[in-house]
Amino acid sequence: MRRIGTLKDSALAQQFCDYLVTESIDATTDPEREGTDSNWNIWVRDERQIAQAKRELAGFQLDPQHARYMVKKEASRIREDQFAEQKRAESRVRAANVTPSGLGEPINAPLKQSGIPITIGVIVISILASLTSNFGDPRGSRVPGKTTLEENVFDGLSFVNRQDFVATNGDAFASVRKGEVWRFVTPMFLHGDTFHLLFNMLWIYFLGSVIERLHGSVFFSILTITTQVAGMLLQVMLPDTEVLTPIFQGTPFAFLAETLSGSPFAIGASGAVYGLFGFLWIRPMVDSGYPIHLVQTNVILMLGWLVLCMTPMIGGVANGAHLGGLIAGVGFGYAGKFMRR
Repeated sequence: MRRIGTLKDSALAQQFCDYLVTESIDATTDPEREGTDSNWNIWVRDERQIAQAKRELAGFQLDPQHARYMVKKEASRIREDQFAEQKRAESRVRAANVTPSGLGEPINAPLKQSGIPITIGVIVISILASLTSNFGDPRGSRVPGKTTLEENVFDGLSFVNRQDFVATNGDAFASVRKGEVWRFVTPMFLHGDTFHLLFNMLWIYFLGSVIERLHGSVFFSILTITTQVAGMLLQVMLPDTEVLTPIFQGTPFAFLAETLSGSPFAIGASGAVYGLFGFLWIRPMVDSGYPIHLVQTNVILMLGWLVLCMTPMIGGVANGAHLGGLIAGVGFGYAGKFMRR
């Protein structure tokens, strides 16, 4: 709040504050000192409206009796509406299931729903798919020509069926071209080992449950699918190691030829995880009223892991999926400023 000037008596000060209310400027007034002959300060709450308020004050001082400033009744009606809306908002908050988010500040806003069916569904399907595919390493049948359940699950959920890939001389989109569009999403249910599954499912639960309860299952589904698809597409479309090696060879970043290489056989929900993280990371930055704020430690952890996975210290990671999901999630977060109430 900042003082923008003074007026000579309380009646004029209140008249001017009434006018500012009709211009959607939150203002108040108080005396400079005790006594009937004191000037009255004009205070404006929003720093972004200071310049406009000063211009209005200059115009008011030239002709305070102008008809445009005779708005006492309108200002009273606006204040009554604002007070009523504030009471309704307080009632909605009290009626909401307000709980700590585990990510920072509590969800101090009315929640759209209390259940998290999509979040739980993703976790359950991922556990079942990972177990029944032998964590991305399906075992073949001892009977020639017969496929096992592990092979069927892995080939059915991977981005490309291995037989289609071989038959088309390495076309990563061979199965999608046949109309199997679900493959843009289903690799997220497969995982390479127990740690991979546990890491991703913990983040899906912590991030996803907050978003789903706050925005609803439909929005959460759209966000999860979009970020997963974005991550998968970038991972598939990145050049392979043979193409990248000449680019980085002889530089301090030669290791990127391995860590940034693409593959249609990448598995895991990392794209969606980084998408959900990107959304919750950026959304409060563009919408000061957003009720969730990630703890800074979590932000450092996620971004640090993103960078660490691109170094030679950790291999076999689908870094394209991480990057693609994060970019899509950040995009959703920035779009949030257009969805403010």
